[in-house]
Amino acid sequence: MAASLPLAAGSTATTSVHLLKEHGFWDYTAPGCGGMGGYYEQDYTRLLDDMAATGMNSLCIMVKWLTTGYRSRLPFLDQLPYCPVIASDNRLLRDAISEAKKRNITVWLGAVVSYYDSEKFTGAKPWHVFQDMGGYKLPMGVGAYAADEPLLIERAVQIFEELLDLFPGIAGLVVELESSGMEQPERILRYNQWAKENDRPSFEKLGHPFNPRSFEVRPWRDYTSYARFKVLRAVERAARNKGFKGDLAMICETGSYTYCAVQEVNLKEYGKQFPHWKTITYEYEKYMNRYTMMGLCIESPKQEGLEVYYLPRGIMTWGLKWPMPISLEESWRRDLEDIQMFQPESVWWFGSGTVGDGTHVSLARIQKSGYRDGVDARRALLRAASALKTAK
Repeated sequence: MAASLPLAAGSTATTSVHLLKEHGFWDYTAPGCGGMGGYYEQDYTRLLDDMAATGMNSLCIMVKWLTTGYRSRLPFLDQLPYCPVIASDNRLLRDAISEAKKRNITVWLGAVVSYYDSEKFTGAKPWHVFQDMGGYKLPMGVGAYAADEPLLIERAVQIFEELLDLFPGIAGLVVELESSGMEQPERILRYNQWAKENDRPSFEKLGHPFNPRSFEVRPWRDYTSYARFKVLRAVERAARNKGFKGDLAMICETGSYTYCAVQEVNLKEYGKQFPHWKTITYEYEKYMNRYTMMGLCIESPKQEGLEVYYLPRGIMTWGLKWPMPISLEESWRRDLEDIQMFQPESVWWFGSGTVGDGTHVSLARIQKSGYRDGVDARRALLRAASALKTAK
């Protein structure tokens, strides 16, 4: 049965409901993020019950970002003892996956494989070491590594192989390579070799220095996409060799700035080489470059035949501008309009709640936004998004 979404006055979007393949939340168990980083059993139970009550059918849990949010035996991963999942020896996460299945909610697991504790990740040089993120001090120096670092593929494979061993029965894997495409001196020789083999201009002819996240430098973007694709192939081969038959997805990072908006991945080439992978895109600043970003996040990948999983701002207080120029409620309303108008195949709301303060979501900021706690904010979002329906 058709239902109505809340539309702005004068909107031209249709009011017939677009059925989503998957609809749910995206959150992190990694310490320092906020969100699931502080969840215990009762917090997972409340979340899953709230999701099931409103018809959500999908949950993506990122178990590694700047820090690691699961118990690992890999020596290059940080293991902070105050992470609830680590303290439980992964029992919390296994139980959450099991309880989700009982509620007909599929679970994906994801990892950012370009960030590591810079003291533990030996044998490679980071292009930058973060000491804080979004105003929050990190528990260690976190190095950001290029996608073409020789060790990166090997260690990315080890992470996803371990996740499949530790958490069988998950529906999908997400590979993220955030900040892996930046310029650094060590990459010039590698780029020039690729450029020679592919009839592209040398690095010296590109005109540098440049910031490839902010402005389009197509040969460099093609090269960094090529480097990403090598990681994807290695992860896919390892996962299939272990018998994993679920879905695979990569985040295609975007950037929205005062005078430009960019997509970091060559989507045309990604569509040609990985048509069976899902494409994850995101947009959190609904007050800036709104429709340009919807073109980059949803229309462009769909034009290349890619299936889009879109991440709008959920219970998230991340942002250089806080308070935001618009309220959380207005951000949700605009995203509901855009989901209806541009029709991604699936939607994960970034942020399911919080019990503390972190980079992605802060309890203090949630309370300043008028909510009692993370559960109160989540239920407000669920009420706002109740018109979204899934096809199954």
